[in-house]
Amino acid sequence: MKINPIIPRLSFRYGLAGGLMAIVAFLVFFYLDQEPWRNLISFMLDILIVGLFSFLSIKDFRSNYNNGELRFYHGMSLGFICYSTIAFVFAIFYLVFMQWIEPDFLNMFIETAKSDMELRKDMILQGVESDPEIYFAEQLASLDKITKSSLIFDSFLKKLIFGIFLTPIFSIVLRTRQA
Repeated sequence: MKINPIIPRLSFRYGLAGGLMAIVAFLVFFYLDQEPWRNLISFMLDILIVGLFSFLSIKDFRSNYNNGELRFYHGMSLGFICYSTIAFVFAIFYLVFMQWIEPDFLNMFIETAKSDMELRKDMILQGVESDPEIYFAEQLASLDKITKSSLIFDSFLKKLIFGIFLTPIFSIVLRTRQA
Protein backbone atom coordinates (compact mmCIF):
# COMPACT_ATOMS: atom_id res chain seq x y z
CA MET A 1 0.00 0.00 0.00
CA LYS A 2 1.53 3.28 -1.12
CA ILE A 3 0.65 6.51 0.68
CA ASN A 4 -0.42 9.35 -1.54
CA PRO A 5 2.35 12.02 -1.38
CA ILE A 6 -0.21 14.83 -1.19
CA ILE A 7 -1.34 13.68 2.29
CA PRO A 8 1.55 15.21 4.28
CA ARG A 9 1.64 18.41 2.23
CA LEU A 10 -2.10 18.97 2.46
CA SER A 11 -2.17 18.17 6.18
CA PHE A 12 0.71 20.52 6.92
CA ARG A 13 -0.99 23.33 5.03
CA TYR A 14 -4.22 22.92 6.98
CA GLY A 15 -2.26 22.38 10.20
CA LEU A 16 -0.31 25.61 9.72
CA ALA A 17 -3.50 27.51 8.96
CA GLY A 18 -5.16 26.01 12.04
CA GLY A 19 -2.12 26.79 14.19
CA LEU A 20 -2.17 30.41 13.04
CA MET A 21 -5.90 30.59 13.76
CA ALA A 22 -5.32 29.20 17.27
CA ILE A 23 -2.61 31.81 17.83
CA VAL A 24 -4.88 34.64 16.66
CA ALA A 25 -7.69 33.40 18.90
CA PHE A 26 -5.37 33.22 21.91
CA LEU A 27 -4.00 36.71 21.29
CA VAL A 28 -7.45 38.22 20.83
CA PHE A 29 -8.68 36.71 24.08
CA PHE A 30 -5.49 37.61 25.94
CA TYR A 31 -5.34 41.24 24.86
CA LEU A 32 -9.07 41.70 25.51
CA ASP A 33 -8.31 40.60 29.11
CA GLN A 34 -10.44 37.47 28.80
CA GLU A 35 -7.78 35.10 30.20
CA PRO A 36 -7.87 32.40 27.48
CA TRP A 37 -6.46 29.72 29.82
CA ARG A 38 -9.66 29.74 31.89
CA ASN A 39 -12.28 31.02 29.47
CA LEU A 40 -14.86 28.45 28.31
CA ILE A 41 -15.37 30.19 24.98
CA SER A 42 -11.63 30.04 24.28
CA PHE A 43 -11.63 26.34 25.18
CA MET A 44 -14.54 25.67 22.82
CA LEU A 45 -12.83 27.70 20.11
CA ASP A 46 -9.72 25.49 20.44
CA ILE A 47 -11.90 22.40 19.93
CA LEU A 48 -13.58 24.07 16.95
CA ILE A 49 -10.27 25.06 15.33
CA VAL A 50 -8.68 21.61 15.71
CA GLY A 51 -11.87 19.90 14.55
CA LEU A 52 -12.56 22.25 11.65
CA PHE A 53 -9.09 22.14 10.15
CA SER A 54 -8.80 18.38 10.59
CA PHE A 55 -12.19 17.95 8.90
CA LEU A 56 -11.32 20.34 6.08
CA SER A 57 -8.05 18.56 5.31
CA ILE A 58 -9.82 15.20 5.10
CA LYS A 59 -12.68 16.58 3.00
CA ASP A 60 -10.33 18.46 0.68
CA PHE A 61 -8.27 15.33 0.09
CA ARG A 62 -11.34 13.26 -0.66
CA SER A 63 -12.94 15.83 -2.95
CA ASN A 64 -10.01 17.32 -4.82
CA TYR A 65 -7.11 14.86 -4.72
CA ASN A 66 -8.48 11.32 -4.53
CA ASN A 67 -11.42 11.24 -6.97
CA GLY A 68 -14.06 11.32 -4.25
CA GLU A 69 -12.62 8.26 -2.48
CA LEU A 70 -11.52 8.14 1.13
CA ARG A 71 -10.37 5.21 3.19
CA PHE A 72 -10.25 5.26 6.97
CA TYR A 73 -6.44 5.27 7.01
CA HIS A 74 -6.39 8.29 4.68
CA GLY A 75 -8.54 10.25 7.09
CA MET A 76 -6.55 9.15 10.13
CA SER A 77 -3.25 10.06 8.46
CA LEU A 78 -4.49 13.46 7.33
CA GLY A 79 -6.06 14.22 10.68
CA PHE A 80 -3.05 13.09 12.70
CA ILE A 81 -0.60 15.25 10.76
CA CYS A 82 -3.01 18.19 10.79
CA TYR A 83 -3.82 18.26 14.51
CA SER A 84 -0.22 17.48 15.44
CA THR A 85 0.90 20.45 13.34
CA ILE A 86 -1.70 22.72 14.96
CA ALA A 87 -0.54 21.64 18.43
CA PHE A 88 3.15 22.03 17.56
CA VAL A 89 2.74 25.47 15.95
CA PHE A 90 0.76 26.71 18.93
CA ALA A 91 3.26 25.25 21.42
CA ILE A 92 6.14 27.04 19.68
CA PHE A 93 4.16 30.28 19.73
CA TYR A 94 3.29 29.78 23.41
CA LEU A 95 6.98 29.37 24.21
CA VAL A 96 7.87 32.56 22.34
CA PHE A 97 4.92 34.36 23.93
CA MET A 98 5.92 33.46 27.49
CA GLN A 99 9.63 33.91 26.93
CA TRP A 100 9.78 37.21 25.03
CA ILE A 101 6.40 38.80 24.34
CA GLU A 102 4.89 38.60 27.85
CA PRO A 103 7.68 37.53 30.23
CA ASP A 104 5.44 38.04 33.28
CA PHE A 105 2.77 35.69 31.91
CA LEU A 106 3.64 32.80 34.24
CA ASN A 107 3.29 34.98 37.34
CA MET A 108 -0.03 36.31 36.05
CA PHE A 109 -1.22 32.77 35.39
CA ILE A 110 -0.26 31.60 38.89
CA GLU A 111 -1.87 34.62 40.59
CA THR A 112 -5.09 34.06 38.64
CA ALA A 113 -5.10 30.38 39.61
CA LYS A 114 -4.55 31.27 43.26
CA SER A 115 -7.38 33.81 43.29
CA ASP A 116 -9.65 31.22 41.63
CA MET A 117 -8.76 28.70 44.33
CA GLU A 118 -9.47 31.24 47.07
CA LEU A 119 -12.88 31.98 45.54
CA ARG A 120 -13.74 28.28 45.38
CA LYS A 121 -12.23 27.29 48.69
CA ASP A 122 -15.49 25.95 50.15
CA MET A 123 -16.17 23.86 47.06
CA ILE A 124 -12.63 22.48 47.02
CA LEU A 125 -12.74 21.51 50.68
CA GLN A 126 -16.05 19.65 50.46
CA GLY A 127 -15.46 16.01 51.20
CA VAL A 128 -11.92 16.48 52.54
CA GLU A 129 -11.80 14.35 55.67
CA SER A 130 -8.41 15.06 57.23
CA ASP A 131 -7.51 18.65 58.16
CA PRO A 132 -8.97 20.69 55.28
CA GLU A 133 -6.88 23.80 56.01
CA ILE A 134 -3.60 21.94 55.60
CA TYR A 135 -4.90 20.32 52.42
CA PHE A 136 -5.90 23.70 50.98
CA ALA A 137 -2.55 25.28 51.91
CA GLU A 138 -0.72 22.42 50.15
CA GLN A 139 -2.86 22.83 47.05
CA LEU A 140 -2.26 26.58 47.03
CA ALA A 141 1.50 26.08 47.47
CA SER A 142 1.56 23.56 44.61
CA LEU A 143 0.55 26.32 42.20
CA ASP A 144 3.96 27.93 42.72
CA LYS A 145 5.54 24.84 41.16
CA ILE A 146 3.95 25.49 37.76
CA THR A 147 6.58 26.08 35.07
CA LYS A 148 6.49 27.50 31.58
CA SER A 149 7.27 24.09 30.14
CA SER A 150 4.34 22.52 32.00
CA LEU A 151 1.97 25.15 30.58
CA ILE A 152 3.32 24.60 27.06
CA PHE A 153 3.06 20.83 27.39
CA ASP A 154 -0.48 21.15 28.77
CA SER A 155 -1.57 23.27 25.82
CA PHE A 156 0.10 20.88 23.36
CA LEU A 157 -1.60 17.84 24.93
CA LYS A 158 -5.04 19.45 24.96
CA LYS A 159 -4.91 20.13 21.25
CA LEU A 160 -3.65 16.61 20.56
CA ILE A 161 -6.44 15.07 22.64
CA PHE A 162 -9.09 17.08 20.79
CA GLY A 163 -7.71 15.76 17.52
CA ILE A 164 -7.42 12.18 18.79
CA PHE A 165 -11.14 12.14 19.58
CA LEU A 166 -12.39 14.04 16.53
CA THR A 167 -10.32 12.55 13.69
CA PRO A 168 -11.73 9.00 13.84
CA ILE A 169 -15.24 10.46 13.74
CA PHE A 170 -14.45 12.51 10.65
CA SER A 171 -12.65 9.58 9.02
CA ILE A 172 -15.66 7.31 9.52
CA VAL A 173 -18.22 9.90 8.42
CA LEU A 174 -16.31 10.91 5.28
CA ARG A 175 -15.03 7.50 4.18
CA THR A 176 -16.40 5.93 1.02
CA ARG A 177 -17.31 2.32 0.47
CA GLN A 178 -15.09 0.19 -1.74
CA ALA A 179 -16.67 -0.95 -4.97
